[in-house]
Amino acid sequence: MANEIYLTRVGMTMTEGTVAEWYVADGESVAKGDVLYRLETEKVELDVDADDGGIVKHLVEVGTNCEPGDVVGWIYAPDEEIPAVLPKGAKLAEDDVPSAEPAATASSPSTPSRASAPTDAATSIDVAARGLGGRILASPAARKLAGTRGIALESIRGTGPGGRIVEIDVPERGAEVAAIAGAPSAHAEHIKASPVAKRLAEQLGIDLARVVGNGPGGRITKGDVEAAAAAPSNVASRTPAEGPAAGSTIPLRGMRKTIANNMYKSLQSTAQLSMDMEVRMDDAVKLRSQLISEWEPEGVRPSYTDLVVKAAAKALALHPRMNSVMGETEIALLKEIHVGIAVALEEGLVVPVIRDTLTRDVKSIAIEASRLATAARAGSLGMDDMHGGTFTVSTLGMFGVDSFTPILNPPQSGILGVNRISDGIGWEGDRPVKRQVMRLSLTWDHRVLDGEPAARFLATVREFLEEPYRLLV
Repeated sequence: MANEIYLTRVGMTMTEGTVAEWYVADGESVAKGDVLYRLETEKVELDVDADDGGIVKHLVEVGTNCEPGDVVGWIYAPDEEIPAVLPKGAKLAEDDVPSAEPAATASSPSTPSRASAPTDAATSIDVAARGLGGRILASPAARKLAGTRGIALESIRGTGPGGRIVEIDVPERGAEVAAIAGAPSAHAEHIKASPVAKRLAEQLGIDLARVVGNGPGGRITKGDVEAAAAAPSNVASRTPAEGPAAGSTIPLRGMRKTIANNMYKSLQSTAQLSMDMEVRMDDAVKLRSQLISEWEPEGVRPSYTDLVVKAAAKALALHPRMNSVMGETEIALLKEIHVGIAVALEEGLVVPVIRDTLTRDVKSIAIEASRLATAARAGSLGMDDMHGGTFTVSTLGMFGVDSFTPILNPPQSGILGVNRISDGIGWEGDRPVKRQVMRLSLTWDHRVLDGEPAARFLATVREFLEEPYRLLV
């Protein structure tokens, strides 16, 4: 009897998702527990395992938007007749949709990471990524194979999302012993590639270390390996930082498509207006230097953005209209203050959220911001990390930007842009004085508040930064 392959739900707020990559080709066999497809939503991505074994038939193409519970394919028994035209299947009821959560986020800077490789072979080997409750993140197929080979999961480095162990990561017994002894192994390099891409590269004799990945976060896909096989002399002719080559096309799908749609809707559905304001940063620069020295033994290094996030949170408490949501018939002033920080990835932007920002001290904000940025770039953000932001801070100062116009992150009413710190001139009487200054760029929804209250909010952020001791009390 054929079994449906459903689009899995990730988090209760998910409304649509995409089969970003099929790991098992149409007509190929899959074993129960093997990684079947990569699910991509506007916020996260994760690999989905097969619930049954058999012959896989794709019902939807890669990149097709579907709703949770939609049938995206079928698994037929090996001796079962496969129809020429696949049935569409019945969508699952809301309460019956299978759910999954992405891998747990990375450890904070103040917590030793469990993924750190041991330096002593006699030390207990503990390099696998762990999820909630300390459970090792591994697919059922990987667990079964590791058990068959007598290999402890704790000794395996996973190459799946968030360090999850997949079947291809499980080494032969000899390789595992060599890894414990400190010798290099095929898994030590930790190349980001899908399981199907790894298998294909092995079959074609392609060195993945020389392949440029064009998937999310620079991940190597099956298409990248096929392109490398077709034009080996051109492989790695550019670095990922250079982006796609001139003359190529970029499919509008996944995160890029979601960002494009959301930004267009944001401009279409809100009355956005922007303003800049200059801030004297001399005292903030001194404070940050002192905090870096103070917290260096703990591995905590606060950024200027961390100071701005704290200043914004304190200002939001004094100007609640900026911390609000525009509804159909009313403006809801929110009690909670959860500030999102925009993190740039190769494929676009994500906005993880520092929850309860107002009640956190600067050190806690610095630790959490570092954790979220690390997890975002590793592709291991959880749903809780992405949900519930009430205001956003976006930074371009590290690129030498003096001013820009950030776009609102709906349904929020405000977003604050952080620009570079540069040398400026102030006046003490008739005498010019060199100062360090920074511009803040605020965009707000004019439907929610007018220019004067928006300017008052921005001026309050400036006051906190110009008198930064107030951020510590």
